[in-house]
Amino acid sequence: MDWTRRMAVFRSCEMDCRELSGCLLLIAKPVAGQKKPAISRFSVVSGAVSVRMPLFPCDTLFFVGLMFTYLLLFIFGLIAGRVAAVWAAATIDPAVPLGLRRCGVCSDRPSVLRQLIQIFPGVPCRMCSGKGPIWPFLASVSLAVLFSGFAWLLLDQNCQSVTEVRPSMPLWQNRLPFHLLFIFLLSTATITDFLDYVIPDLVVLPGALLAIIWATVSGELQMIHVWVDWDYDLVTLYGPYLPEWMKQHQHLHGLVWSVSGLLTGAGLMWAARSAAFLILGIPAIGFGDVTLMAMIGAFMGWQPTLCALAIAPLVGMVLGLGGRILTGRSFVAFGPYLCIAAFVVLCTWRALWEGLQLKIIFSHWPTIVGMVAGSFAAFGVLLVGLRLFRATPAERLR
Repeated sequence: MDWTRRMAVFRSCEMDCRELSGCLLLIAKPVAGQKKPAISRFSVVSGAVSVRMPLFPCDTLFFVGLMFTYLLLFIFGLIAGRVAAVWAAATIDPAVPLGLRRCGVCSDRPSVLRQLIQIFPGVPCRMCSGKGPIWPFLASVSLAVLFSGFAWLLLDQNCQSVTEVRPSMPLWQNRLPFHLLFIFLLSTATITDFLDYVIPDLVVLPGALLAIIWATVSGELQMIHVWVDWDYDLVTLYGPYLPEWMKQHQHLHGLVWSVSGLLTGAGLMWAARSAAFLILGIPAIGFGDVTLMAMIGAFMGWQPTLCALAIAPLVGMVLGLGGRILTGRSFVAFGPYLCIAAFVVLCTWRALWEGLQLKIIFSHWPTIVGMVAGSFAAFGVLLVGLRLFRATPAERLR
């Protein structure tokens, strides 16, 4: 039982603390007549004697500890966001005016250390007292919110907890740091694509390699196993079918899970890149988007990767239209939409898998093929609409 479930027991149940073979076992007993009972006492049972004793206010301590944890993650996100901004600025074309690598007034070049420690805006330039740019601070705050918000969804709301996957380690020890690294890399790729329409290999390729190594060593980072079969005759008696080799070779399964996601993401994005060139006549999807989807697949596995690819065109339709109207840009970077779609899947996986019954869809190969075909059809509609959109003057859209 991980710490979140253990503390949930403290909050909602009376505890029967029994001494058995020198060990204390906590057995939950819901209070009769209460939907969500509040705990205030517990029983210490020894032989035939039962003594009622008051408890300390564990609800308050749990809440304070949880808020402190989220505060630490928020601070860590601020630092990580600044690192992402400096790293992104260092990987794109030096000719792009960012205001971070050099002062926009006097062209002074601050050291990398000075760029990293100036998290908050308004710090004047040491040479001309000019103000620095605001976008690195916005990137830091955004990543801080993403870190703490995702941790709350993962640990408190169990946004990724599904019936088929039961890791032996608590989520905060393995999957949380794994996905926080993933969110950091997604944020860095998003910043570079927004600033210079490029996704550097220096960001995504080491990220994909690290995801494969981490998944192999751990063997239990998967949001869902590489194959889960809910479509066989005895499922009502025995539950979903899991291949025996996955149970016997945990680390091999981690490797196969991560590599299959990488191949799925990279292969389908390469096909989408070819389709975009045929429809638009220009390479609307860069090779950086292919490597980005490879990294996304390595961190998420093939089933969530397909979901992210299905959601990305919808994100592109909404945000791309707004960006075109507000900025008048005719070229739309697709990488940020892939990153947003991947983050949405991370935060809603349990709802997608169990709520929308995707577990049935991903147990039936013909349905999987139909889902992929439908996603490509939606992507084709997006590309045709984008071609018409690019031909429309921005003034007519306002």
